[in-house]
Amino acid sequence: MSPLRDLRTLAYLRPEQIVRRLWTRALRPWYASALYDRFVLGAGSVAAPRHLPPALWPGDGESGRRILDGRIRLVGQEHPFSLPPDWGARGRSLLWRFNLHYFEWLGDLAAVGGDVAGQRARALINDWIENHPRPRLPAWHPYPLSVRLYAWMRHAQFVFDGADDSFRERFFASLDRQARHLARVVEWDVGGNHLIKNLKALVAAGHCLAGHEQHARWATGALRDALEVQVLRDGGHYERSPSYHLQVLCDLVDVRALLAGDDHAHAWLDETISRMAAALAAFRLGDGGLALFNDGDVGDASVLEAIEHHLGGHSDPPPVLSQTGYARMQRAEAIVIMDAGRCCPDDLPAHAHADTLAFEFSSGPQRIVVNCGTYAYQDPSWRNRLRGTAAHSTVGIDEDDSAEVYGTFRLGRRPREVVCERTDDEAGACAGGSHDGYGRYGLVHHRRLLLADDGRRLAGVDRIERLRQDHARRLAAARFHLHPDVTVVPGDRDDELQLSLPGQGHWSFAAPGESVRVAESVYAPHWGEMCASRQIVVEKPLEKNDTILEWEFVEKGGG
Repeated sequence: MSPLRDLRTLAYLRPEQIVRRLWTRALRPWYASALYDRFVLGAGSVAAPRHLPPALWPGDGESGRRILDGRIRLVGQEHPFSLPPDWGARGRSLLWRFNLHYFEWLGDLAAVGGDVAGQRARALINDWIENHPRPRLPAWHPYPLSVRLYAWMRHAQFVFDGADDSFRERFFASLDRQARHLARVVEWDVGGNHLIKNLKALVAAGHCLAGHEQHARWATGALRDALEVQVLRDGGHYERSPSYHLQVLCDLVDVRALLAGDDHAHAWLDETISRMAAALAAFRLGDGGLALFNDGDVGDASVLEAIEHHLGGHSDPPPVLSQTGYARMQRAEAIVIMDAGRCCPDDLPAHAHADTLAFEFSSGPQRIVVNCGTYAYQDPSWRNRLRGTAAHSTVGIDEDDSAEVYGTFRLGRRPREVVCERTDDEAGACAGGSHDGYGRYGLVHHRRLLLADDGRRLAGVDRIERLRQDHARRLAAARFHLHPDVTVVPGDRDDELQLSLPGQGHWSFAAPGESVRVAESVYAPHWGEMCASRQIVVEKPLEKNDTILEWEFVEKGGG
């Protein structure tokens, strides 16, 4: 433990946030007690839902058939899942167990359809109700509770087909109890996408469950207030993660569909969705997937296709998200996306990476330069290694991180002054920025990227500005992580490399006059999935004054 590091984290949190978190933890024994269960939650109402949310997102029939075969695959890891199921999932991470208790996999069984899938769904729900009568963690943690509530309501029509009255009564009573408990444990202390999930579930409970009408009123108002904070003027979600941006946008599309028959106007919701749709387009590379910034993965292609359908088509991507802190350049077949914003909201560092001024680059459908991804939350050997600066396509100093990542979701020291710029001229598109993440060394990193108008040349200049003299001998390292499909071999000069892309595409990389080498790397495009890749490393000792690193990617035959 490092008390100073912890203090650097606490200094960014709101006092009321800390108080709420301590109060929430103090109440956990009460919520898990027999007294709370008997006198607060009670038996639960068995009244049937007044209506049900629409099922907007596709299930995976292959995953559903795997469940019928007695196994389930979540966040990249398979586990036995026959009756009676192992709800404790011994040996699996907390995130994996959360996903198990989400019950979103009901959609996979629904995609299979038929009596056998329906019977298995009811048997699993029955077993869960029997084995989780009281609000104990992790099953009743507010986040999986919120996801499960919505999943049960969304897939109720599939689950009810062939169900007897006894099952229906147990199902309704459990929904009622879960919704009433959720209203008491909303994650105000966490905020972010967790809060959106909580409020979405309560809006649904208020519209669908008899006796919960009051939840619809205040949860809808609270959701509107939360979105005013969380969705920035440029449409980006304030956690700055393309993956969580997509998740929040899908939640809002669910809420819009749920409120479609409401007598009240919800223009604020339509307007927020419209802004977020444009911002989502800014995060997509040439293969249609998402860029890997801040706990991101490339996304589920079926979900990305579905969100486009529900939004009425593909939005034109803006060249810059100035409040969120991302710049995008697109010329011909080439796309470059650069992170030029602060790591995270001050009071929500959970998904922050030390990746300031990192970029990703694709040509046509092929990713060329990437970030390493996330892989897992609870894996101590990889979590902060992949959050660190060296796992991103940016510049690091002395193998140190530009932001102090530690724990599972914590962040201490971080850049305070971050600049994002984006211009266009006859030569092409230009993105630039700077950050003071190495301010403790008296250094500022400036980066300027130029994408030629024909999309066949990406040139970069990294400048390490020295604000004060430092007698320590320091080393700057610019890293360019390559997609696993990209093959790299030495060029004709020591400062040059040749890149081969699938489909016979060829590019060169050069950093004139510098030390260029190729090193091992990893690539984690999805949770629980990681493969070997390579990275280009350009290293240079810092000079007494400013240090300049110039480099370029050029398509063979390009200018």
